[in-house]
Amino acid sequence: GMKPTEELTRLGILRRRRPLAMQALAQYPIAIRRVDLVSHQTNYIYRVLSADGTRHVLRLVAPFWRTEENLQAEVMWLDALARDTSIPSPRIIPTTSGQPFVRLSPGHGRPDRRAVLMTWLPGMLLSRRLLPDNIRKMGELFGNLHVHAQAWQVPTDFPRPTFESFLSRGEEDALASPASLRQCQPREVKVLQLARQRVESAYSALDRNDLCVIHCDLWHDNIKIFRGELAPFDFEDTVWGYRLHDIAMALLDLAEDVGVRRYQELYKEFRRGYESILPFPEGDLVGLQIGRLLWVVNWYARFAKEHFPRAAAFKIDVLRRALSAGALVDPLSD
Repeated sequence: GMKPTEELTRLGILRRRRPLAMQALAQYPIAIRRVDLVSHQTNYIYRVLSADGTRHVLRLVAPFWRTEENLQAEVMWLDALARDTSIPSPRIIPTTSGQPFVRLSPGHGRPDRRAVLMTWLPGMLLSRRLLPDNIRKMGELFGNLHVHAQAWQVPTDFPRPTFESFLSRGEEDALASPASLRQCQPREVKVLQLARQRVESAYSALDRNDLCVIHCDLWHDNIKIFRGELAPFDFEDTVWGYRLHDIAMALLDLAEDVGVRRYQELYKEFRRGYESILPFPEGDLVGLQIGRLLWVVNWYARFAKEHFPRAAAFKIDVLRRALSAGALVDPLSD
């Protein structure tokens, strides 16, 4: 019989996934020379080398992560970007029968998986070159994506979920449960309440006419730089949302990586790049970033209960500082 996944070693899990990847690749008109696993944090990502030397990337989608609706949104937007723009985003490779992705049934009562094949982007991750000039280009990239999203005649069957609160993917609101709140100090509970109010008013103040399709996860590890040009990838979070939300998420990741002092300089460059393409969206940028921090605390409450009190205490301190300063503040600064 099959061992339950919990008992498998990491290597065993990697070995079990590989036949699924090969099963998916068999549905494409490509002669394959080699297949290498490059990442397995959530999805399994393989680099695929074909007999003629072309490189592709295969994503084996984690069944618990994004829905088929999310994948349809991603495919539709990537196809439109390929058709309408010169933005060097990945191209979706259709299967031999012309499908944009593959459905796999591993059997043994395990959930179905989806796989999608795309062109491989050359270059290095932007995270290794966080220089002012490149962050200005990142602002331009966001501007160009938003220009396309605003003008795009979205297909009528495009999925309609919208990112308009700190939990927008049907996730459980564990921070509303008494069990979670009992593990927090009263003053921490107060910070969580204030944060929630700030986030709710930030989203409700945004202009609903500004809703468009957004990448929603375009931080510096989802952008490559090649010969001075930026190329966005990993569009699996594609969703209806606000331009400001799209920007806020990426800039929060930037601040967390480079520290707040350097972030303030880079933010100006990002904004300069963006404003060379489009007016910067109005609204409470920091309020949306506070929403993302709240999302992280909620994630701990849902999935890492044993780490929740400590992780929550640390993030809540970051929230408290952000709320009182009205800006992101380094967690360890005084």
